[in-house]
Amino acid sequence: MIESVKIKDMRMLITSYSGFVDKQASLDDIAKMFIADPCLKSIYVVDNEQKLVGRITLKKLIKHEFMDLIPSSFEYFDALEFIGDKSAQELMIPSYYVKDNDTLKTAFLKMYENNLEELPVVDDNLHLIGNIDLIELLTILIEKKERKANKKYLQLTINRPFLR
Repeated sequence: MIESVKIKDMRMLITSYSGFVDKQASLDDIAKMFIADPCLKSIYVVDNEQKLVGRITLKKLIKHEFMDLIPSSFEYFDALEFIGDKSAQELMIPSYYVKDNDTLKTAFLKMYENNLEELPVVDDNLHLIGNIDLIELLTILIEKKERKANKKYLQLTINRPFLR
């Protein structure tokens, strides 16, 4: 069944690597990473041992970089949070994650319950080893449906053989 598909069997279908930086990375460097790979939705922050310590979403970075354009009528907006030059560590937020042996269902529920489009994948020591996104979950679902209909290839703009 689809909900039992393991993360390790699908985590690099779309995104071949995770964007990550160390805690001291500048926000300009992080912005350049988002620009270089428009598929990224988050940049993960790791410590010196490559362990996941947080993430910076594109939305959070955009709010910081374009703070001057946010109308003053947004009273709930806490501008003090965004004042001054910041490093990755200062702008990052905690990150939910999954492991390779977790299931598609686990990943989907974490994404759904927390309104996320992707999750980092870590090993047992919390080292960042990849990520999984909604497109990869959707790909597995559609492949299963196509197989059930006895189709040999997933029909996209190009044909590609099923993974397994």
